[in-house]
Amino acid sequence: MAMTPRDRVLAAVKGDPVSPAPSDVFENGIHPKLEKMLLSHYGLAKDDHEELLRALGACLRWARPLYVGPKLEEDLSREPAYPHQKAIRNIWGTWDGWATYYDGIDRPLRLAETVADVEAYRWPSADWFDYSRVGWVWNTSDAYVPMARWAAASADFARVAGGWNPVFCRIMDLYGMETGLMHLAARPDLVHATVDQIGQFLEKFYLRLASAGKGHYDFLAFGDDFASQRSLLLSLSHWRSYFLPVWKRLFAIAHEHGLKTVLHSCGSVRSVLADLIEAGLDVLQVVQVTSAGMEPAELKREFGRHLTFYGGMDTQHIMPSGRPSDVRRETRRLIDILGKGGRYIFSTVHFLMDDVPLENALAMYEEAKSYRAQPVF
Repeated sequence: MAMTPRDRVLAAVKGDPVSPAPSDVFENGIHPKLEKMLLSHYGLAKDDHEELLRALGACLRWARPLYVGPKLEEDLSREPAYPHQKAIRNIWGTWDGWATYYDGIDRPLRLAETVADVEAYRWPSADWFDYSRVGWVWNTSDAYVPMARWAAASADFARVAGGWNPVFCRIMDLYGMETGLMHLAARPDLVHATVDQIGQFLEKFYLRLASAGKGHYDFLAFGDDFASQRSLLLSLSHWRSYFLPVWKRLFAIAHEHGLKTVLHSCGSVRSVLADLIEAGLDVLQVVQVTSAGMEPAELKREFGRHLTFYGGMDTQHIMPSGRPSDVRRETRRLIDILGKGGRYIFSTVHFLMDDVPLENALAMYEEAKSYRAQPVF
């Protein structure tokens, strides 16, 4: 019997050699202009995103619960986080978008001076979500469907619930980058109090998501960016003190419900991989191979027995600026190295954006679907 995409993903994560290696469209996201060209290329209807994912060979389907909480403020003058959406003041009181790492916007906890100030802040509630209805992150609310219906429609694919729910980045959002980084060193009382509030929300959120989705998901997804392309953005000791305990608790929730864990984390994260594996991480998403310490062969040799890698294909240089032959060559290289002996899901390191030529996107997925690496003996 032929393996389904879900079978191939789960076998790869287990450590079985799978050829062709399972691949994905990064979190199922393609920016509008490129998606329009791809739909046209395959002769699909202009809004048939699901059939496009199938045409490209995406082996995973991503979802999150429906937000039903207080109405969120919108600002059409701001750049949204995703091109299909509006910019909103999110449940944390900060603006969605690409604003975590600069200080040009309002930061609601910038002037907090005491733990009491932190505790008095209007923290979000896990009750603000309907865990029985799920949809893709770019869907409008009316496109969310009952979980069982979504799971049945996605039964042939590995199903992922959750997504970008950071801790370090959330602190930078709330305090501002400069103040947040200074607090890591000078105000551990404020940082621990803030991490505690964020962690309480995430534990309740993921516990309810995992419980409601029993039998319908394969993975719980998490996300936090705490590294640049050169190194961590904070000391390893601070990361271990403030943030590692949260990841241990969240990964435990997934495993207690029979689910694997996926963590989205960009940049040079090699120095924390052993800690994350010990904490319960199953899949590292992104694998930004252009970052310091993220050379594929070294990662595979050091961590490949315990960790599945998702991603690897460079979206800064090769995908937007390379030739189709360059894209095909890099696809084969990544599959040969990271896919050796299983534990690899081929994908780009970020969404397919509008700067990617159509021929490069096609070359990548055609090569991924057809390439069979040399068998491992």
